[in-house]
Amino acid sequence: MPNLAFHTEVLNQVIAKRAGMGDPIAIKLNNPANAKLKEFAVLGVMGPDMLRYIPVSQKLVSFLTKSIPPATSGKLLTTAEMTAATTQIQNDMSNLSTTDQALAFELYFNPIGAIYAVLFSGLVVPVWPILDKTTDFFNKLSIIVQNQDEIGLAAVIGQFSAIQSGAKSLTGLPSTLQLMEVVLGSILTLGPWMEMNQSFPPASDNIADRRFEFLRWHQTTEFAQALSANATSDNQKAYVFGWQCHMASSITAEPFINNITGGPYRTHWWRNRLVGNFVDSWTFGFFEQTPNPTMSGDNPTPAYFDPTTSTGWPALCDGGNLQDKFNVGNLSGPAPDDVPTAVKAMAKGDLGTLPNSFPAEITQMFSKALNSTYPAATQPVLGVDSSFNTIPAFDDKTLANAYVGAFAVYWFMTSGHGALVNSVLGPGTGMPEPTWITQGSTPSPAQAGLNVGAAICAAILAILGALLTLGGDLIGGLATLEAALSVPIIDWGTVANELFWLRKTLIDEENLMQNILVMGGLAYPPPVMLGAQVNIMGNNVTLPATDLTPPLDPSISPVPNITGVPLCKSNELTTQGIDVTFVPPSYPRWLDTKSQIAPSADLNFAVFPLMIATETHATGNPIPPNIYPQTFVNGFGLMNGGIVNSEPYPSSNLFFGDAVSNAVQLIGDGGSKLPDYNLDGDRGYGWLAWDAVAGSNPFNLPVQDMQEI
Repeated sequence: MPNLAFHTEVLNQVIAKRAGMGDPIAIKLNNPANAKLKEFAVLGVMGPDMLRYIPVSQKLVSFLTKSIPPATSGKLLTTAEMTAATTQIQNDMSNLSTTDQALAFELYFNPIGAIYAVLFSGLVVPVWPILDKTTDFFNKLSIIVQNQDEIGLAAVIGQFSAIQSGAKSLTGLPSTLQLMEVVLGSILTLGPWMEMNQSFPPASDNIADRRFEFLRWHQTTEFAQALSANATSDNQKAYVFGWQCHMASSITAEPFINNITGGPYRTHWWRNRLVGNFVDSWTFGFFEQTPNPTMSGDNPTPAYFDPTTSTGWPALCDGGNLQDKFNVGNLSGPAPDDVPTAVKAMAKGDLGTLPNSFPAEITQMFSKALNSTYPAATQPVLGVDSSFNTIPAFDDKTLANAYVGAFAVYWFMTSGHGALVNSVLGPGTGMPEPTWITQGSTPSPAQAGLNVGAAICAAILAILGALLTLGGDLIGGLATLEAALSVPIIDWGTVANELFWLRKTLIDEENLMQNILVMGGLAYPPPVMLGAQVNIMGNNVTLPATDLTPPLDPSISPVPNITGVPLCKSNELTTQGIDVTFVPPSYPRWLDTKSQIAPSADLNFAVFPLMIATETHATGNPIPPNIYPQTFVNGFGLMNGGIVNSEPYPSSNLFFGDAVSNAVQLIGDGGSKLPDYNLDGDRGYGWLAWDAVAGSNPFNLPVQDMQEI
């Protein structure tokens, strides 16, 4: 789905347009002096999506991480140890529903919060400070070497010991990543209830919806109107302004994401996130560049990244700092070479007093709107307590906890710390590679003891194998560099060469780690990846043959050529139902063939779904082909009356135009004419809110739908 950068760009343009039309709250938001007020609008423009990031409990964090060795252990597990640990994790995850039902409920209802808790605990909190400290040290040393500054060198030579110690501690990082992948892969099997369950519950039963699903799928307009009716302060009105922008962006641009994904969030929930991250990064780079780039086919001017000048589009992952744009509670950033308190809190599952900073006026407005729109009996529940009382999904802490989690996740994704940097190495020295480079080698994934069967996707496997060089190369290189700097007469040419290769080693390994996180749907891609053809093959890595089975349609011959297209543009449609990029004329598309053999969430998310079949009844897809995100932000204008005039159920199937134009119209009439939409564009373009008919089975077509009760 469109993520925060896309929604924020829409918000910025809607503020400017509505201010020009005399809208009082927009005029205030458009004033740079009211920067704090703007944070409330950005908070609102996340809409229900902020609830994805609610942190999980300390008990669940402990369960998920108990078999993962610390990344700074300095010890690489043997193949036998890795196999035993993998088996233990898989058994624990498979048996969770019987061994601890409360934890199983929590994990199901909060999978994204759980994923980032594991990631923060095992990787970000222990490793990011080491990477930051090493990078800072190399940068200082580069200036000293460039200036041949022996006095400056004396001031930093004592830091070598700490840098070497940090590098040595990372020897065990590949083991941590491999086992973390097993845990995360298990969590990714937990798709939405509507796709996991073999038989849909009664339409009136929404207790199994996750919190963000519930607010995206049911009575979306009534809830937005209730928010507006309860907004009295400027902060509250700014929040509602942002929420209304989120609705317009979702209704108009979510089908664009679905077009690239091959289906909506419900059927391809993690591929939806992967695509949304690429679209977000593209949108940020395009609109933050002045003047905006121009596109000629798939080639932008200026280029995404120009290696000859080491320049390119602004990088969302490195300095976008989206967390600061909605920091209404003034959560603190990190101390030098550290991570923020919110990240540590999410990693532990203990938020302490951090949620108390969230403004009570937003919590009160939100809770009042929620309870007036959805009677308590219709709201989701998280399970039962020891006395068999149901645990409600929403309480007075829900929004505040989600705010802390969202701050932590967006700091990780956009602050430019650790491995998520847009690194530029600079020119080489022209001297030969040092011996500590030429003697090294990279083992294959199989030699590294990786469990292919438990892998999320082959692209991540290939990258993990290369990471095994991280500890040894850095340690050897640091020792050689220290020796070169310690002689009475320094050979500055040799020192410069050793330092260049050390920085290259670190940047290469950081880039490998970044690729894992990006292709895993956990991080934003840097600009250099935006033109990559990953739509089919996932980072151009050959996938197992079982994933490349031809479409199950004998009328199509020969098997289409698998080449891939950029993840940031809408797909070409054909009347035959498939073309060289496996694109159907309608959606949602079923899960891919692997998932249908063993029905579960779509673990093959790096690949466009290979199944021809679509749910029925499906609608046509009016998204124009080969269009990049900027046009969906502001390039179409208002078309066919816009989103306020959609009818009848399930969809008018008329193209509405861009997000900005529709948001301006929606806010102008206060949302009074807006129908209830499914904000995920589920089952087709412009679909209204719907329920499945009781007993309908997502694995036995057709799925029978009806208008929401």
